[in-house]
Amino acid sequence: MNWQHIFSNRIKAAIVLAILMTGIIISNFFERKILKSNKQAIESIYEDRLKPATSIFEMRQMMANRIFLLERYATDELYSQDILKSDLHNIDTEFNQLMSDYEKTYLVPEEEQFLSTLKDDIDKLNSLTNDLAVHDKQIILQRLQEVHKNAEAINQDLYQLSKMQGKIGQEILAQYMRDLSISNMINSVQIVLAIAIGIIIVMMLSNRRITLSKIEDHHLN
Repeated sequence: MNWQHIFSNRIKAAIVLAILMTGIIISNFFERKILKSNKQAIESIYEDRLKPATSIFEMRQMMANRIFLLERYATDELYSQDILKSDLHNIDTEFNQLMSDYEKTYLVPEEEQFLSTLKDDIDKLNSLTNDLAVHDKQIILQRLQEVHKNAEAINQDLYQLSKMQGKIGQEILAQYMRDLSISNMINSVQIVLAIAIGIIIVMMLSNRRITLSKIEDHHLN
């Protein structure tokens, strides 16, 4: 009867240990998943928010440079039409590269909407400046106000996209902090489970010694 009792207790202890170990394995799986999500969040903040924010600033500066070149061509007799076209081409090349890099980042629907508007406004400005580049300086002076208006529309589009970077960056950071809190909770649960396993093992060993001692005493008697 004693052996049956011992065997039954061991079965129960083994089941409890199996449950606790399963709990640790499952919690470890979720913790790894959360850590992977946190890693992606950090990468996203840099790749999809900080870098584009810098690109947007550079694009706004290029718009200012574009207007400056037109104004210079209209007022500087030494600044030729060929140089103007070459400088505008260089700005377009750099701007298009920045735009291409920006489009490769993760974009939320609201960003895609602003980006679509931006591209339309850029096409309008490019068409206008390319048209003015082949006219004389007097015509450019007369239409500079129109250029300023189009450039202002582009700057407004870029400003809205810039605001989105901060807003979405904060949302990603908030999600990161939530995931980190959950990860800490899971880690605490794992520690508790590990302690429980240790206690059960100690109890099993202790009970085994007591049982063996009783059996030995029984045989001696």
